[in-house]
This record gives sequence, C-alpha cells and structure tokens, in this order.
Amino acid sequence: MTIPDDVFDAVMREHDALPPNEGEDKVVPLANAVATCVRPGIALYLGFVHARAHAAGFEIIRQFADRDPRFHLITAGVLELGLAMVHRRMVERVTAAYAGNTYPLPSPNRIFREAVADGRLTVEESTNLTVTLRLMAGALGLPFMPTRSVTGTGLATPANGYREIADPFDPEQRIGVLGALRPDLALIHAYAADRAGNALLLAPYGEEAWGALASREGVLLTVEKLVSTEFIRQHAHLVRIPAHIVRSVSIAPFGAHPQPMTAFGLPGHSGYGEDYEFRRAFQQASRTDATMDAWIDEWVQGCADHERYLARLGSDRLNALRGTLTEDAWRLRLAGALAGVDRDTKPTAAETMIVLTAREIVRKVRAQRYTTVLAGAGVANLAAWLAVSELKRAGIDVELMAEAGFFGYSPRLGDPYVFAVANMFSNKMHSGFAGILGTLAGGPDNRCLAVVGAGQVDCNGNVNSTRQADGSYLVGSGGANDLGNTAREVLVLCAASPHRLVAKVDYVTTSGARTMTLVTPLGTFEKADPASTFRLTALAPAVDGKSAATRVDEAARACAWPLQVVPDVTEHGAIEMRELATLRLFDPERIFTR
Repeated sequence: MTIPDDVFDAVMREHDALPPNEGEDKVVPLANAVATCVRPGIALYLGFVHARAHAAGFEIIRQFADRDPRFHLITAGVLELGLAMVHRRMVERVTAAYAGNTYPLPSPNRIFREAVADGRLTVEESTNLTVTLRLMAGALGLPFMPTRSVTGTGLATPANGYREIADPFDPEQRIGVLGALRPDLALIHAYAADRAGNALLLAPYGEEAWGALASREGVLLTVEKLVSTEFIRQHAHLVRIPAHIVRSVSIAPFGAHPQPMTAFGLPGHSGYGEDYEFRRAFQQASRTDATMDAWIDEWVQGCADHERYLARLGSDRLNALRGTLTEDAWRLRLAGALAGVDRDTKPTAAETMIVLTAREIVRKVRAQRYTTVLAGAGVANLAAWLAVSELKRAGIDVELMAEAGFFGYSPRLGDPYVFAVANMFSNKMHSGFAGILGTLAGGPDNRCLAVVGAGQVDCNGNVNSTRQADGSYLVGSGGANDLGNTAREVLVLCAASPHRLVAKVDYVTTSGARTMTLVTPLGTFEKADPASTFRLTALAPAVDGKSAATRVDEAARACAWPLQVVPDVTEHGAIEMRELATLRLFDPERIFTR
C-alpha cells in the first residue's frame, strides 16, 4: 500500500504559507497589565537596555504609591524612575551598580543618599558587569557565575552576593563567584512586538535580555508599536525576547521617555532621542522633598495614564525628539552652541587635567600598543575623546568604547554626554555590558586602557565612589570596578586636594592593582610597579610664572600622603590652542570644564 498523492498535496498545502499572525493575543492596556502582574513585595527588574520602561514604571507609581509595596528593585542603574519610586517610599531593597544622577554629569542624588542614611533602604552593591552575570546565571539555571570583578574590593561581601571558592580545575587557586539573581517580574520596553509578545530589542544593549529571561513570572512588556508575526520573522536577528516568557503587551509610544529609543537595524523606521531638558528638570526637582513631590504630582500621579503624560509633553516636543535621532542632528546642536564657545586661551584647572590626561593616553597607546580605550563618564570621557582624536589624526588605529555597548565610535562635537545618541551612529559594533566590560575590556587577551574619573583616590591607586568615611552613600561602581580588575591598565584622573588625594580610601570601589597613572590639574603621578605608590613624575604647565619648586610644593599640599618626587621630574608643555578648541567643541556648555 502506498501513500496517495492527495495526502502529500494536503500536507504541502498546509505548510505552503506561514500565518501572518501567530500565538496568544496578550495585548492589554498598560494599567490593566500593571494591576494584573505587579503585586506588593515582589522583586522588580528594571531593564537597563538603552531604552528603559518608564511608562510602565510610572504606572506602577500611580497604582502603588500609597500602598507600601516594599519592592526590591534590581537594575544596573537607579536613575529617574528608580529615584521617584524611592522618594515615594515604595522600595525597601535595591540591587544596583549605580544610584544617582548621570545627566548632565555623574553625581550623587539626595533622595537615594537620604534613604540609605535613614535606614529605610537596603543596598546590595553590584557593578554593571556583575549584575549582568548574576542575571545570566539566573536565566541559565545556574546557582552562581564566576567573576574576576569585585575581588579585592569593598564590594566583595556575602551581603552583595559574592563568595570565593576553590577553583575546581586548580584547587590551589581561589575564584570569585556571584549568586544568581532571579527577579519576580521584568519591566521591559521594546521597539516592537507582535501581539503574542515576541519582541525586538535594539542596540545598544546594556545588560541585554538576561533579566527578562531570568524573571520567574515573566515580562511586563511595553512597546512603541505592534507588528505582525510576519514582521518578527523578517527581523528575527533583532528579536531577543520570545513570546512564551511575556505576560502582557501594552502599546506605549515614547514609553522610554526621557531615555531614547533607537531604530538601528530597521531601515525606514524612526525612534527618538534623549530628552536632556526633562532630565535636567528632574535633577533640579530632586533637591528637596517639596520640589520632588511637585514633580511627581505633575508628571506621574498628575497624569491619569501614559496618553495624558504624552499630551502634557506636547506634540511639538515629541516631534523635536524624533528629529534628534538622525545621523546629522549633532550638527544642528553644535551650530546652536557655536557662538557661545569660549575663545579664551587660558585653560581652567579641569581643562588642564583633561588635556594632560589625553596626552598620557596618547603616550601609553603608542608605547604599549593598546588597541582599545574605554573611559568612564565626564572628564574621563572627554580626555579619551581628545586623545583618540589625536591618535586617529596621527594614523594610529585605536578604538573607543563605552560600557553600555558602544564600540569603535567616533565622538561627535557638541555633546559631552558619554552615552550621547549622536555617537551611536558611528559605532562599528553594537554590544552590551558583557561584550564591552566582560570581553573587549576584560577578556584574558585584551589590550584595553581604561580611563576612570575618581571622587577619591589613594596613593596605591584605589578609587572610592561608593561611601564616605561616615558611611553616607555616593553613587556606586557603575563599570569602574570591572575595569579595575580586568583591563590591561587603568589611568585615573582626579581633582587635587587632600580630601580627594587621600592616604587610604574609605571604601575600595575600584582596585588600584592595575592603576599605574594618576593625573591631576597639578601634574602626573606614576607608580614604578603595581605594588608601589604614586610618585610625581611630571608637572602641569607653569601658570602665572610659578617656579617648578612652587608647583611641587602645591602638589605636596594637595596630597594626604607624603609626596615622592622622581629626581628627573619633567614639565608638560603649554596647553595648545588646538587641544583647547577641540575640548570646548566637545563640551560647548562647559558642563565638565569650568
């Protein structure tokens, strides 16, 4: 007996075409999604891919602000959304790498510091890479993940999910491990998804989709737009979240605001840029309880839902934000700022420090043949930009990286923000924390020079950005701890005063084991080897006719450790006009250089 042709024909007809839409329809209004999926006491993961779920988070504040929900927030960074939740006393525990302001410049935030000081907030300190690794372990069903970060610093405690064990392949060695993180629910904002929840996440990727995959109860998903399953199949290379882990799908245009939504990899589709004005206003409002209450009343609880939030922003503002997500938008920004650029040839102390740091970066890249330079925010970032621009001009091939997932980018003029959207268009590769911090800056064969700004640094090169002597909270590690333990070499820059250049830091956020150079406005300090202490090796250019001896005395007074000076201390040449002009075009508002 044989299978007849009509049976084959029927099977072929069934498989001839794929359905344009497939799967359970999970689309619900955002308020319904929050009411169904969020409950008091759960661990909420706030996705920290470059677009963040602000619409969902604000809806949670509307529904839970007066209910004492005692959430546990898990996130790489506690920024506007997390700070608003802390202010409304909705959070009792935080697992994060950073908590504070990031725009216009990195700085502590009063709301978070006071919550910690009052004892109403427990902080489990992490780093950008280690929070990713812990979520990765959770997603993979592993009890822990090995790490080279954290070890030897103040973060290396059981309270922060860290242990050391014998290396099973070399019992003579100890290895750091991080306990897995499994949030209850993930809040994710994606560019698009189908009605079942298959979702496109667009670069840069931050900690990628590991938090979504690790969450016990799945994902509360918001999207800019709904698409067909056919569209999902056509763009499967951008899909990072499968439908079966998604609880609900809610349409929320501008749902990442005030963060940006990129559209990389989707020709013909548009996103929007970052709302700097809104972020500045939030920072100003957070300075007192009264102004923060007023801000939340206006922008969150004073808006019945996300649609009214958008109406309050206004169509003109939203359209303007769409216009900032173009490859050439930086040119308009620069043109608007050009008339106000300072032409004075006398550098400030900050400019002197940045230029001297850039010169040291150039020298080290040439001498050590580093292939990548990764810098933290602010002055460190500007120094790296200035140095790499000079190296490229000299024909030396070196790549710039930023921890959230920027690789091989060329900094655009007019905006000094480390994660400026304009720079994303020049990336040679889009990545995330694991790719940048874990491998390209931290892999075993990396050739990375890491440049880190410090609030406080000691004579051994250890950096503190976590806690002061009285225990008060600063901002946390971000990615600096990861770099301190794994980059080939670390260069630190810091303002010069005995409160900043201390004999021993109050808390080791970033190990000084790989830090060989410290740059201040007064000059350059170097270590002869990793175990030694800093010695003054080069003075900053003379100002107002000060002698070398006077400048050495100034450096000695600025250090809280006994200053050592090499016998053949040198002097940097005068700051050149081209160096100042480049720096001021990078930062025309003088955010970091006053």
